[in-house]
Amino acid sequence: MSVKRIDIVDGVQGLYIENKRFNTTLITYNFYLPLNAENMATNSLLPFLLTSCSKQFSDYIELNIGLLDLYGADISCSVSKCGDLFHMKIGVNVINNNLALYGDSPVSRAAELVSGLIFAPAVSNGSFKAQDIEREKRKTIERIEGEINNKKSFARTRLFEEMFGTDPYGKFIYGSVQEVKEITGEQLYNAWQELLLTSFVRIIVVGSEEPTDVFSLAKEYFSSANRNFSSDSLFSIKDIPERDVPNDITERFAVTQGKLALGFTSAVKGDLKEATALSVFSDIFGGGPYSKLFENVREKQSLCYYCSATARRAKGFLTVQSGVEEENAQKTVDAILKELEDMKNGNFEDSVIVASKKAISDSLYGYYDSATAIDIWYSREIDDSISPNQAADIVMDVTREDIINAAKGIKLHTIYRLLPKEEK
Repeated sequence: MSVKRIDIVDGVQGLYIENKRFNTTLITYNFYLPLNAENMATNSLLPFLLTSCSKQFSDYIELNIGLLDLYGADISCSVSKCGDLFHMKIGVNVINNNLALYGDSPVSRAAELVSGLIFAPAVSNGSFKAQDIEREKRKTIERIEGEINNKKSFARTRLFEEMFGTDPYGKFIYGSVQEVKEITGEQLYNAWQELLLTSFVRIIVVGSEEPTDVFSLAKEYFSSANRNFSSDSLFSIKDIPERDVPNDITERFAVTQGKLALGFTSAVKGDLKEATALSVFSDIFGGGPYSKLFENVREKQSLCYYCSATARRAKGFLTVQSGVEEENAQKTVDAILKELEDMKNGNFEDSVIVASKKAISDSLYGYYDSATAIDIWYSREIDDSISPNQAADIVMDVTREDIINAAKGIKLHTIYRLLPKEEK
């Protein structure tokens, strides 16, 4: 598999990943803007609006007919946080040209379709259409309510809010129900303009032949725009404010099983090479069935229903989540912290290091199993040219000393407890 980078215009980059294993070609437009709490809800609503209709396709029914004409092509969109950047993805997946009938070029037509959704949406007089906005607002509100109803996810969301305070990274990416209700067509139009004119853009194509027409079409669109792109703070990551005493929050809801969410700061962030030891530490600490949290906290002590750790390398912190009975909540916190101290003191077996490094490496090799996974990798590693294979090699080079040093940089920042309501 080869990777080719193409500079399209300032702040717009093409990335062609050749892969002849798949029968389809995936084209994604990836937009990156600094995280901003004030417009996060609007930016999160925007891609779902853009992929529902356009000037060419007046509604979702017409768009689906257009996709059926492209041999059943799929349109997708998503929003996420990538370090201190807001990441919006809009993509199309279509069969390769060599599988089409009568010399058809579905890849070129799919590129035109997705470009039309992005650059020629259904707008008039500086606003999106009210009926389209209300439809997508309703769907977004359902996503927010779904997050609230999933108490494991809700506990993680509340942990982020408490841990990051006014830092926009701590805000739920879809915003609040009230914020969504207040979004106007003019706000969405302005967000769309800002996206096209100021964002860093990476167009990723995963397919069997170089899509020169995809990148030339993008160049045509972006060259005609009066872009005002600045890379000054694109890759900078803000530090998480340290706390001398961990923040400890307890909230009560109508739940039968309590939830714990712990947030830890680390001494590394961003750079994949530097932070790989943090990923290996996190996996040994609370990753697979060989991890210390699984073996000792869940299995041997039976303090919780589940207990796992996740390293968030881009921002430089670690989370631990657990499901507990209320009477075991503090015992579980204490047990988690004891396992962390053991890691800092090097109290873990070499066999666990081997198992962890192999598990992580295997998961990295797994990125090559689908076009979507490959696209995800290269849309997240926007400031690095390391491939999944190269990342796996870096993992295998991590030493016991590297893991202990990563552990020593871990410090408890916030404890969030979601517990059942007390009986009156």
